[in-house]
Amino acid sequence: MSTEYNFKLKAGLTGLGCSALAFASLAVPPLTSRKISQQVVSQLLTGAKEFDSPEDAREFLNVIATMEYLQQTVTPKVPINWSDILALKDVLIQVHEQRQNEQDPIVVQSCYVRMGRLNFLKGINSAGPITTINPETQAAAFADLALAQEAIRRLKDMGHAATFERLTSPRRKSTIATSLEEIGFKNEVVEQ
Repeated sequence: MSTEYNFKLKAGLTGLGCSALAFASLAVPPLTSRKISQQVVSQLLTGAKEFDSPEDAREFLNVIATMEYLQQTVTPKVPINWSDILALKDVLIQVHEQRQNEQDPIVVQSCYVRMGRLNFLKGINSAGPITTINPETQAAAFADLALAQEAIRRLKDMGHAATFERLTSPRRKSTIATSLEEIGFKNEVVEQ
């Protein structure tokens, strides 16, 4: 993996005037999926360590983006004392959630494909359908009924029983499939 993410982290923290210790104390759940220590942040800043994955890097860089957004909204324009963790943590969480809801809104109800009594379609691979018993977070949610019905049709063509189900289960819009290719279906070639 590239150290590009490390450079972005360093540039962001330097621009904000935020220490590794303060960032390690602020970039914690629910802003991120996990907490990293001040030592790990320092290693990331010096390039001695890289992020575990691009998703991991994006998560922590999103916190930097929220901090930059918060810094820009402060009036009059004065620097924020990022080391004042107790005063900032709740505000940062609130602003982060607000920005996330604007950029990636929550869809309350989605269409799902049921593959059996307890199983829902998660995706497709070369061996066939991949299922899960947890539709709320792991199953493939579809943007509309027509897309779910097309998935059902293709599954039936493959010899698998499937039905449609609409569930009330809050999901971020970015986690909802807008095409069948996103979950592993091959693009059908129309012959003329």
